[in-house]
Amino acid sequence: MSSRPPAPPAGAWRVLAVALALVLVLVLAAGLWARWRPLSDDDAARLGARATVASVRTGLHPDPSVLPDAVLADQEAAFGPAATPSQARHLEARGAGAPPSSLADAAARLEDVARTSPDGELAATAASVAASWWAAEPPPTGADATNGAASSCEPARLAAVTALDRARFTAEAATARIPADAAQAGAVDGVTNTLDATLREPAVTPLLSCDPAPVAGGHVLPAGFTEDPARAVGGTLRETSAALVSAVAASSPEDRDWLLTALRETAGAAQQLDPEHPVTALPGRD
Repeated sequence: MSSRPPAPPAGAWRVLAVALALVLVLVLAAGLWARWRPLSDDDAARLGARATVASVRTGLHPDPSVLPDAVLADQEAAFGPAATPSQARHLEARGAGAPPSSLADAAARLEDVARTSPDGELAATAASVAASWWAAEPPPTGADATNGAASSCEPARLAAVTALDRARFTAEAATARIPADAAQAGAVDGVTNTLDATLREPAVTPLLSCDPAPVAGGHVLPAGFTEDPARAVGGTLRETSAALVSAVAASSPEDRDWLLTALRETAGAAQQLDPEHPVTALPGRD
């Protein structure tokens, strides 16, 4: 009697061969799908924003005393992982365009992402990074404001209006304390006028009728106001920038125009009035 085990029937070999063939087909299909699957608009926007930050790091080299590379690295990481080879091919096929020519140009590109993305989190991150860059390189004064449609009493937008109103109140109080010939007097006056205009924007005035009302007759002045009124105004503007970023996350694309305009103004003015405070990587997102 032989001790050799009986050979498996021919049918078992056929089943094994079919199973291996199916596994091979699935592996090949997965590889082809990973290579050729389309790139979603959300991924394209995210990766485009990440590429903008990378271009700022490698091509523009902002003043490291204002925007150190560690800050730019945090901003780049905030947009998630880098493109896979497949995603990079799709981005190239879409046409990446020229790299940003200046920090202001780069901020404008992220502003566009913040304005148009249906993803509120991506919009808020883009707005936050743009605010950081606006603070590092404020735009020229007198830029035209754009109007949006604030259609509901959304809490984050109301909080942003309250922050704007508090900043205006603080700036008005500072104007009464700062001598007219002081270096910061003109900047504080400009802040007061800008915030007044913002709170009269057609996109903002419907929010003033919400219940509870987002504006008040007065506010508690911030700590340190007596010692340095101008710097205190800068601090309230920085808090306002954070509130505006939060409102961007909670708003639909059509409701973001006025938020981004106000964010550009407050971020730049905050840094001008409180230059000793370092520019943060992600205002309102840290």
